[in-house]
Amino acid sequence: KQWYQRRVRGDGKSSYGCINAPLIRSALAQPGLAKLAQVVGMALAPFAPNASVISVQSTNDTFVPSAVLAGFLNGRGVTNANLISIKQVAAANNVSFETKEGLVENEVTVSAGEFKLTGRVDGDTCYLVKMNDTATLIPLTGSLTVVKAESVAPMLPDISSRACSVFFVGQYAFLQACEEGELEKAVESSPTPCLARLVVV
Repeated sequence: KQWYQRRVRGDGKSSYGCINAPLIRSALAQPGLAKLAQVVGMALAPFAPNASVISVQSTNDTFVPSAVLAGFLNGRGVTNANLISIKQVAAANNVSFETKEGLVENEVTVSAGEFKLTGRVDGDTCYLVKMNDTATLIPLTGSLTVVKAESVAPMLPDISSRACSVFFVGQYAFLQACEEGELEKAVESSPTPCLARLVVV
């Protein structure tokens, strides 16, 4: 995803040709937190596909809510949602956010309806640390496929050589692919469909 677009002047310095320049500068100063916000927003999308208001809890309310909203729209297939276009794209898709004060640095909690996710960034890696009230520690890297936990056992013969890791969180399971594309093919052949696919770069 092209989150930040810079314009280079003749003197070699970067400038920003958009009204969201302060927001983007803040995000560039904290790239790990910006990535976390986008990824957690994307992860929420399949669990709240019809949500119109996303609740965002973070110690940073400068760019995190907008990044979450852009990620949420990316997860719904709106590819042109980013920090530059978010106001117009969100309005066009009838989605908005509400903010709550966060208590933990480098964590972002997002919710819609009764579904809630919490993510944390540590260095260059983002983790899912809580789904609803269930604690976990899932690295949000590479290609992840989300299925119902009960469907993992029947598909083990097909995914055993294609999934590097399987993380169980309540009634869900996150399958981490060894190689993007191969795991998805195996899951598609299962009678139980996948709930979501997340590709984190």
